[in-house]
Amino acid sequence: MRQETEYQIMDFRIKQAELWREDVRDIIGLTSVKMDTYLIVNAVQLGFTVMAFCEGRLASGTPTWLVGCHTLSLAGAFMYLLMSVWFSMHASITAKSYETRLLTQLVRLPVPSWTQLEGARTYGSTFEKTNTKQMFRVPFVTRY
Repeated sequence: MRQETEYQIMDFRIKQAELWREDVRDIIGLTSVKMDTYLIVNAVQLGFTVMAFCEGRLASGTPTWLVGCHTLSLAGAFMYLLMSVWFSMHASITAKSYETRLLTQLVRLPVPSWTQLEGARTYGSTFEKTNTKQMFRVPFVTRY
């Protein structure tokens, strides 16, 4: 019974570590999905900004200050969206690398050591070293 209890405790520890590993995967997965969504949306908007640069000419006779403001706002939007795409890719890659680090270094499955396995064993020699009264006692009726 003691050996079965020890093995059950080891099994509980393994299941607990598996739950922790699943939690890490879920959290990193949420981050990756969110960053992938940002990446897609901002890449499409970046394409629209490039199209506005190429085809979105203002009519002739537009004041130069308005053309300057238009060009400046498109350049600002382009830089913002380009940095947004860059940072979303960077965040997704960083999240995956931290997931690998967490799973390989911090949340490892608890493999029992040799001493723990030896401690869970019961040897026949321990029974041979007990008192004769202890060997022939009625279980759960008498204490010794």
